Amino acid sequence: MQIQADTLSTLLSLGGQYLIPIAALLRALYSGVRGKLPEGFAQIIGAGALAGVTAAVSGQSVDLRGIVLTILSNSVFTAGLLSFIVVYLLRMPNWGLLVDAIVGGAIGLIVWLFTVYILGEPWPWWAALLLIPAAAVGFVALRFGLRQIIRLVRLATWLVGIGLVLMVAAGGFWLLRSLTGAG
Repeated sequence: MQIQADTLSTLLSLGGQYLIPIAALLRALYSGVRGKLPEGFAQIIGAGALAGVTAAVSGQSVDLRGIVLTILSNSVFTAGLLSFIVVYLLRMPNWGLLVDAIVGGAIGLIVWLFTVYILGEPWPWWAALLLIPAAAVGFVALRFGLRQIIRLVRLATWLVGIGLVLMVAAGGFWLLRSLTGAG
C-alpha cells in the first residue's frame, strides 16, 4: 500500500489546521454564551498552537528557523482570528446578516492573503473568489448557530474526534512509511 507524502500532509493539515480550530471556535462560543469566556480563549490558544505546529509539518528538509516562524505566525494568526470571531459574535450587537456577511467575506480574504503571502502557500488567485463567499456564508451560519449552541457543541465534539483521527492516522502512516523506508 503506497500512500503519497502529500496525501499524509493534507490529512494532517485538515485535522490540525481546520477541524480542530473550528471545534475550538464552537467551544469558545459555547463558553462565552455561558459567561465563561476565559475558558473559551484557553481553548482557542491551544487550537492556535496546534494549528501552528501542524502547519510546520511537511515532508521537506528541516529548516529550524522556518519551522519556528511558521509555528509562531500560524499560531498567532489562528488564535487572533478565532478570538476576533468570538468577541464579534458575542459582544457586538447583531447589525444584520449583510454586515455579518461582509465581515465574514473580509475574514475569508484575510485568510487567503495570510496563507499566500505570509505562509507562502501556492494558492491560486481564484481560490480567494471561492474562499470569500464561503467565509461570508460560514459567518452568517455562525450567527444563526448561536441560537442552537448546544447542537454546535455536539458538532464541535465530532469535529475534534474527526480531526484527531485524521492527524493520528496521517502521523502513523508517516511513521510507518519512514520506518519501512518507503519514503
